[in-house]
Amino acid sequence: MRRIILIALAVIAAALVAVALQVRNSDRVSDLQSHPLLDDPQLAELAVVEQIELAHAGQQVVLQRDGEAWTVASRDHFPLQRERLAALLLALREARVIEAKTSNADYHARLGLTEGESSDSALRVSVKAGDGGFGVLFGNKVGSDQLVRFTGQDQVWLVNRALSMSANPQDWLDLQVSQIPLEQVATAHWRYADGEELQLDKASEGDYNFKLADGEGAGHERELNSMVLALADLRAQNVALRSAKQLGEPVLGMQLSSWSGATLAASLYDVDGAYWLTIDQLGQSEESPLKVNSDARWAFQLGVAQHDRMVLRHADLKAAEQAAEQPAQN
Repeated sequence: MRRIILIALAVIAAALVAVALQVRNSDRVSDLQSHPLLDDPQLAELAVVEQIELAHAGQQVVLQRDGEAWTVASRDHFPLQRERLAALLLALREARVIEAKTSNADYHARLGLTEGESSDSALRVSVKAGDGGFGVLFGNKVGSDQLVRFTGQDQVWLVNRALSMSANPQDWLDLQVSQIPLEQVATAHWRYADGEELQLDKASEGDYNFKLADGEGAGHERELNSMVLALADLRAQNVALRSAKQLGEPVLGMQLSSWSGATLAASLYDVDGAYWLTIDQLGQSEESPLKVNSDARWAFQLGVAQHDRMVLRHADLKAAEQAAEQPAQN
């Protein structure tokens, strides 16, 4: 009986090995039969691309190279998210054709490969490099694969990389204004338009928590840290040219200084109920430079929650203390 079981197990193992070899060989054949979506001239153009346009469902964004930098041309050439651009370029460069599909243009609509403003139209990616360039239409997904065709061509291809990229210019903006670890910040100074001031410091270098320099506000480290972080680690909601905004006088001026001697100054404005921030000065240190978009051309819009965290006052700290004392009294 044991011998029969061993023989059966050996047969099953041999069958599994055969299946695995067949699958591996099939994969090798598929790899040999597939080929890059872009040919050598197109890959060469992609390597020196100067402009990329994405269009889908009535939205359009133009990405423009400016030396080593990339910007969103349709948003006053504001810097774009480099990670998103890298993902787009990689998807184009690494896409491989798995299978040739129909070349009948009558099927383009049902495959999501028509151009237009409808939600079921294709995503068009147009690459421009010098006098050359090409365009690719991305249509319906098939599992993890996707149907594509080149602009001006009817042939449909199935590629091994599905591309999902927004054609909304807003989604491409790099709205990270500052990214400074709180441990790197040594002091903070808030001055309101009515003259009220908050001076913050730390007990020693390397500490995370802030305290009021006058010794008051003990137990409010969380609120003070949140206030400073609202400036030190700021991702804006939107951006506009400062020259296009009627900012008026700031309602709040803020200053941060780091342990290595770097300084940051910013101003907060209330424009008809919308909150805008400008970076007014950035003094760097060679030891630990601050990561800040200090381009004076821009004004950054904040959300209500961001504004509320940033405009902490002495009265807010006292109100929190009173609220904390009430349960104890009851």
